Amino acid sequence: MRDRFELATTVPHDEPCSQVGTDGYYKNARLEAQALKNMLLRTLPPAPEGTGIRIIECPHDFGVYLDLAVSYDDDEEESVEWMLKAESGVPANWDEEAIAWLKENGYKSPGDSEEEDDEDEDEW
Repeated sequence: MRDRFELATTVPHDEPCSQVGTDGYYKNARLEAQALKNMLLRTLPPAPEGTGIRIIECPHDFGVYLDLAVSYDDDEEESVEWMLKAESGVPANWDEEAIAWLKENGYKSPGDSEEEDDEDEDEW
């Protein structure tokens, strides 16, 4: 049967994430989610047919937040195994390719401020 498992994150575990209700949340959160999705798809084995990761919108008291969900078939062992690999495959930090993609697409890290100098921007 078709099912989905929400990863409950749009960023690697040790990275700051955009917060619902802040300026630019939706744009930044969508970039975060796409970057993490891309990163997982690069690092995991190919997904079985009908299995994959998608960006979902979740209503909340403070607005809509984004999440990643793995769509899978719980009747298919390969599909369930891939979902479990995706769940355990969320990394601690962005890799170099994800950082470059985020920068190219105008992402502003939640830790950045207008006053920071160029040295701080190189931190991640």
